[in-house]
Amino acid sequence: MVAKPAASDELVGFAQAADYAVIGPADNRVQQPDTTRFPFNTVCHIERDFGDGRLRGCSGVLIAPTFVLTAAHCLYNLLLRRAPGRIIVSPGRRDRDTTPFGSIEASRAYVAREFVGVRRRRPIHIRTHDYGLVRIPGPFGRLDRFMRLSAPTDAELAAIRHRGLITIAGYPGDRPVGTLWWHSEIPSGWTRRRLFYTVQTCPGHSGSPIWHRSAAREAPAIIGIHTSGIVDEQGRSYGCHRDTVLAPPGMMNSGVRIIPEVMADVLDPERKLVRERRMVRVL
Repeated sequence: MVAKPAASDELVGFAQAADYAVIGPADNRVQQPDTTRFPFNTVCHIERDFGDGRLRGCSGVLIAPTFVLTAAHCLYNLLLRRAPGRIIVSPGRRDRDTTPFGSIEASRAYVAREFVGVRRRRPIHIRTHDYGLVRIPGPFGRLDRFMRLSAPTDAELAAIRHRGLITIAGYPGDRPVGTLWWHSEIPSGWTRRRLFYTVQTCPGHSGSPIWHRSAAREAPAIIGIHTSGIVDEQGRSYGCHRDTVLAPPGMMNSGVRIIPEVMADVLDPERKLVRERRMVRVL
Protein backbone atom coordinates (compact mmCIF):
# COMPACT_ATOMS: atom_id res chain seq x y z
CA MET A 1 0.00 0.00 0.00
CA VAL A 2 1.35 3.44 -0.91
CA ALA A 3 1.51 6.05 1.83
CA LYS A 4 -0.41 9.24 1.08
CA PRO A 5 1.72 12.37 1.56
CA ALA A 6 0.17 15.50 2.97
CA ALA A 7 -0.48 18.37 0.60
CA SER A 8 2.51 20.60 1.44
CA ASP A 9 3.38 23.88 -0.28
CA GLU A 10 6.10 22.00 -2.15
CA LEU A 11 3.61 19.40 -3.38
CA VAL A 12 1.04 21.99 -4.46
CA GLY A 13 3.72 24.00 -6.25
CA PHE A 14 4.89 20.92 -8.09
CA ALA A 15 1.37 19.94 -9.12
CA GLN A 16 0.77 23.42 -10.52
CA ALA A 17 4.00 23.38 -12.55
CA ALA A 18 4.11 19.73 -13.61
CA ASP A 19 3.22 19.18 -17.23
CA TYR A 20 3.40 22.88 -18.04
CA ALA A 21 5.86 23.77 -20.72
CA VAL A 22 7.36 26.48 -22.87
CA ILE A 23 6.63 27.46 -26.44
CA GLY A 24 8.51 30.43 -27.80
CA PRO A 25 9.73 32.79 -28.95
CA ALA A 26 8.45 30.82 -32.00
CA ASP A 27 6.64 27.48 -32.23
CA ASN A 28 8.98 25.18 -34.12
CA ARG A 29 7.46 21.79 -33.29
CA VAL A 30 7.17 19.31 -36.15
CA GLN A 31 4.38 16.77 -36.60
CA GLN A 32 5.56 13.23 -37.33
CA PRO A 33 3.26 11.80 -40.01
CA ASP A 34 4.95 8.36 -40.28
CA THR A 35 4.67 7.03 -36.76
CA THR A 36 5.55 3.48 -37.81
CA ARG A 37 9.20 4.45 -38.40
CA PHE A 38 11.81 3.87 -35.68
CA PRO A 39 12.24 5.47 -33.19
CA PHE A 40 8.86 7.20 -33.39
CA ASN A 41 7.06 3.86 -33.31
CA THR A 42 8.33 3.38 -29.73
CA VAL A 43 6.87 6.70 -28.51
CA CYS A 44 3.59 6.02 -26.72
CA HIS A 45 0.39 7.93 -26.14
CA ILE A 46 -0.61 7.13 -22.55
CA GLU A 47 -4.23 7.65 -21.51
CA ARG A 48 -5.24 7.59 -17.85
CA ASP A 49 -8.63 7.26 -16.17
CA PHE A 50 -8.71 8.54 -12.59
CA GLY A 51 -12.20 7.19 -11.99
CA ASP A 52 -14.43 9.65 -13.82
CA GLY A 53 -14.23 7.89 -17.18
CA ARG A 54 -12.27 10.73 -18.75
CA LEU A 55 -9.01 9.76 -20.44
CA ARG A 56 -6.18 12.23 -19.79
CA GLY A 57 -3.11 12.15 -21.99
CA CYS A 58 0.58 11.75 -21.24
CA SER A 59 3.53 10.41 -23.21
CA GLY A 60 6.06 7.63 -22.76
CA VAL A 61 8.42 5.33 -24.63
CA LEU A 62 8.77 1.56 -24.97
CA ILE A 63 12.21 0.56 -23.67
CA ALA A 64 11.45 -3.19 -23.84
CA PRO A 65 8.59 -5.29 -25.27
CA THR A 66 6.42 -4.85 -22.16
CA PHE A 67 7.88 -1.81 -20.36
CA VAL A 68 7.07 1.87 -20.96
CA LEU A 69 9.18 4.63 -19.42
CA THR A 70 7.31 7.80 -18.44
CA ALA A 71 7.03 10.52 -15.78
CA ALA A 72 5.93 9.54 -12.28
CA HIS A 73 3.31 12.28 -12.18
CA CYS A 74 1.63 10.61 -15.18
CA LEU A 75 1.12 7.53 -13.00
CA TYR A 76 0.45 8.97 -9.55
CA ASN A 77 -1.44 12.20 -8.82
CA LEU A 78 0.02 13.77 -5.68
CA LEU A 79 -2.99 16.00 -5.05
CA LEU A 80 -5.54 13.22 -5.56
CA ARG A 81 -3.13 10.91 -3.69
CA ARG A 82 -3.79 7.99 -5.99
CA ALA A 83 -2.96 6.33 -9.26
CA PRO A 84 -5.36 6.11 -12.20
CA GLY A 85 -7.70 3.14 -12.27
CA ARG A 86 -6.83 2.43 -15.90
CA ILE A 87 -3.78 3.19 -18.04
CA ILE A 88 -3.99 2.59 -21.80
CA VAL A 89 -0.83 2.51 -23.93
CA SER A 90 -0.77 3.13 -27.71
CA PRO A 91 2.70 3.18 -29.34
CA GLY A 92 3.17 5.12 -32.55
CA ARG A 93 -0.31 6.60 -32.46
CA ARG A 94 -0.89 8.78 -35.52
CA ASP A 95 -4.20 10.50 -34.79
CA ARG A 96 -7.49 10.08 -32.94
CA ASP A 97 -8.50 7.02 -34.95
CA THR A 98 -5.18 5.47 -36.01
CA THR A 99 -3.16 3.24 -33.69
CA PRO A 100 -0.89 1.20 -36.02
CA PHE A 101 0.17 -1.24 -33.30
CA GLY A 102 -3.04 -1.26 -31.30
CA SER A 103 -3.62 -0.33 -27.66
CA ILE A 104 -3.03 -2.36 -24.51
CA GLU A 105 -4.22 -1.66 -20.96
CA ALA A 106 -1.42 -1.66 -18.40
CA SER A 107 -1.21 -4.44 -15.84
CA ARG A 108 1.18 -2.65 -13.47
CA ALA A 109 2.69 0.77 -12.85
CA TYR A 110 5.64 1.83 -10.71
CA VAL A 111 7.00 5.18 -9.56
CA ALA A 112 10.20 6.13 -7.74
CA ARG A 113 9.86 5.65 -4.00
CA GLU A 114 11.08 9.20 -3.30
CA PHE A 115 8.33 10.62 -5.52
CA VAL A 116 5.48 9.36 -3.35
CA GLY A 117 7.49 9.75 -0.14
CA VAL A 118 6.91 6.23 1.19
CA ARG A 119 8.47 5.89 4.66
CA ARG A 120 9.90 9.33 4.27
CA ARG A 121 13.14 9.87 6.19
CA ARG A 122 14.05 13.06 4.38
CA PRO A 123 12.15 15.66 2.31
CA ILE A 124 10.67 14.18 -0.83
CA HIS A 125 12.47 15.12 -4.03
CA ILE A 126 9.55 15.09 -6.39
CA ARG A 127 11.24 16.87 -9.28
CA THR A 128 14.43 14.86 -9.23
CA HIS A 129 12.56 11.54 -8.88
CA ASP A 130 9.72 12.18 -11.31
CA TYR A 131 10.13 8.91 -13.22
CA GLY A 132 7.95 5.84 -13.53
CA LEU A 133 7.37 2.67 -15.46
CA VAL A 134 4.30 1.02 -16.98
CA ARG A 135 4.14 -2.71 -17.52
CA ILE A 136 1.79 -4.19 -20.10
CA PRO A 137 0.70 -7.86 -20.03
CA GLY A 138 2.15 -8.71 -23.44
CA PRO A 139 4.17 -7.22 -26.32
CA PHE A 140 2.81 -5.27 -29.24
CA GLY A 141 2.89 -7.13 -32.53
CA ARG A 142 5.42 -5.98 -35.14
CA LEU A 143 7.45 -4.03 -32.60
CA ASP A 144 10.81 -5.64 -31.94
CA ARG A 145 13.25 -2.72 -31.76
CA PHE A 146 13.53 -0.38 -28.80
CA MET A 147 15.67 2.58 -27.82
CA ARG A 148 18.44 2.00 -25.33
CA LEU A 149 18.96 4.01 -22.17
CA SER A 150 22.15 6.00 -21.72
CA ALA A 151 23.56 7.73 -18.62
CA PRO A 152 25.91 10.36 -20.07
CA THR A 153 28.63 11.88 -17.93
CA ASP A 154 28.95 15.63 -17.51
CA ALA A 155 31.72 15.59 -20.11
CA GLU A 156 29.50 13.73 -22.56
CA LEU A 157 26.66 16.20 -22.00
CA ALA A 158 29.12 19.04 -22.62
CA ALA A 159 30.07 17.40 -25.91
CA ILE A 160 26.39 17.14 -26.88
CA ARG A 161 25.90 20.83 -26.10
CA HIS A 162 28.99 21.68 -28.16
CA ARG A 163 28.12 19.76 -31.31
CA GLY A 164 24.80 17.94 -30.97
CA LEU A 165 21.07 18.14 -30.38
CA ILE A 166 18.53 16.53 -28.11
CA THR A 167 15.03 15.63 -29.30
CA ILE A 168 11.75 15.30 -27.45
CA ALA A 169 8.82 13.50 -29.09
CA GLY A 170 5.38 13.05 -27.60
CA TYR A 171 1.69 13.89 -27.63
CA PRO A 172 0.98 17.54 -26.70
CA GLY A 173 -2.57 18.34 -25.64
CA ASP A 174 -2.77 21.54 -27.68
CA ARG A 175 -2.62 19.60 -30.95
CA PRO A 176 -5.24 17.23 -32.44
CA VAL A 177 -5.79 14.20 -30.22
CA GLY A 178 -3.31 11.40 -30.77
CA THR A 179 -0.92 13.31 -33.05
CA LEU A 180 2.82 12.94 -32.49
CA TRP A 181 5.05 16.03 -32.41
CA TRP A 182 8.80 16.53 -31.90
CA HIS A 183 11.37 19.29 -31.63
CA SER A 184 15.17 19.37 -31.35
CA GLU A 185 17.50 21.89 -29.72
CA ILE A 186 20.93 22.14 -28.10
CA PRO A 187 20.70 21.32 -24.37
CA SER A 188 21.00 24.37 -22.12
CA GLY A 189 22.40 22.86 -18.92
CA TRP A 190 22.13 20.18 -16.29
CA THR A 191 22.56 19.23 -12.67
CA ARG A 192 23.28 15.80 -11.24
CA ARG A 193 19.63 14.76 -11.69
CA ARG A 194 18.03 17.30 -14.06
CA LEU A 195 18.33 18.38 -17.68
CA PHE A 196 17.42 21.88 -18.88
CA TYR A 197 16.59 22.85 -22.46
CA THR A 198 14.56 25.04 -24.79
CA VAL A 199 13.03 22.10 -26.65
CA GLN A 200 9.40 23.10 -27.10
CA THR A 201 6.63 21.07 -25.49
CA CYS A 202 3.12 21.51 -24.12
CA PRO A 203 1.00 19.69 -21.51
CA GLY A 204 0.63 16.08 -22.59
CA HIS A 205 4.32 15.88 -23.47
CA SER A 206 5.20 14.82 -19.92
CA GLY A 207 6.91 11.44 -19.91
CA SER A 208 8.30 11.93 -23.42
CA PRO A 209 11.76 10.52 -24.06
CA ILE A 210 14.66 12.95 -24.36
CA TRP A 211 17.02 11.36 -26.85
CA HIS A 212 20.34 12.05 -28.49
CA ARG A 213 21.91 10.50 -31.57
CA SER A 214 25.71 10.60 -31.30
CA ALA A 215 26.27 9.86 -35.00
CA ALA A 216 24.12 9.88 -38.11
CA ARG A 217 24.13 6.10 -38.45
CA GLU A 218 23.72 5.29 -34.79
CA ALA A 219 20.40 4.60 -33.10
CA PRO A 220 19.26 7.31 -30.69
CA ALA A 221 19.70 6.78 -26.96
CA ILE A 222 17.37 8.05 -24.23
CA ILE A 223 19.22 10.38 -21.85
CA GLY A 224 16.25 11.83 -19.97
CA ILE A 225 12.50 12.03 -19.37
CA HIS A 226 10.64 15.27 -20.01
CA THR A 227 8.66 16.27 -16.92
CA SER A 228 7.98 19.98 -16.52
CA GLY A 229 8.25 23.59 -17.57
CA ILE A 230 7.15 26.94 -16.16
CA VAL A 231 4.06 29.14 -16.19
CA ASP A 232 3.35 32.78 -16.94
CA GLU A 233 2.03 35.39 -14.49
CA GLN A 234 -1.51 33.99 -14.84
CA GLY A 235 -0.35 30.42 -14.14
CA ARG A 236 -0.68 29.27 -17.76
CA SER A 237 1.81 27.41 -19.93
CA TYR A 238 3.44 29.67 -22.48
CA GLY A 239 2.17 29.39 -26.04
CA CYS A 240 0.08 26.25 -25.57
CA HIS A 241 -3.37 27.82 -25.84
CA ARG A 242 -4.93 30.61 -27.87
CA ASP A 243 -5.15 32.90 -24.86
CA THR A 244 -1.48 32.53 -23.90
CA VAL A 245 1.59 34.33 -25.18
CA LEU A 246 4.77 32.81 -26.52
CA ALA A 247 7.57 32.56 -23.99
CA PRO A 248 10.23 35.26 -23.92
CA PRO A 249 13.82 34.19 -24.67
CA GLY A 250 15.65 32.48 -21.81
CA MET A 251 12.81 30.30 -20.56
CA MET A 252 13.61 26.60 -20.18
CA ASN A 253 11.85 23.28 -19.84
CA SER A 254 13.35 20.49 -17.77
CA GLY A 255 13.36 16.76 -17.23
CA VAL A 256 14.84 13.92 -15.22
CA ARG A 257 18.37 13.03 -16.25
CA ILE A 258 19.16 9.36 -16.78
CA ILE A 259 21.90 8.47 -14.31
CA PRO A 260 23.02 4.94 -13.35
CA GLU A 261 20.61 4.88 -10.38
CA VAL A 262 17.60 5.84 -12.51
CA MET A 263 18.62 3.35 -15.19
CA ALA A 264 18.88 0.52 -12.66
CA ASP A 265 15.47 1.41 -11.20
CA VAL A 266 13.56 1.36 -14.49
CA LEU A 267 15.34 -1.71 -15.86
CA ASP A 268 14.42 -3.66 -12.72
CA PRO A 269 11.47 -2.03 -10.90
CA GLU A 270 11.38 -4.85 -8.34
CA ARG A 271 14.99 -4.39 -7.25
CA LYS A 272 15.74 -3.77 -3.58
CA LEU A 273 18.35 -1.58 -1.93
CA VAL A 274 18.96 -2.21 1.77
CA ARG A 275 15.86 -4.47 1.90
CA GLU A 276 13.62 -1.76 0.41
CA ARG A 277 12.31 -1.62 -3.13
CA ARG A 278 13.48 1.43 -5.06
CA MET A 279 10.25 1.61 -7.06
CA VAL A 280 6.74 1.50 -5.59
CA ARG A 281 3.92 -0.29 -7.35
CA VAL A 282 0.88 2.03 -7.66
CA LEU A 283 -1.27 -0.06 -10.02
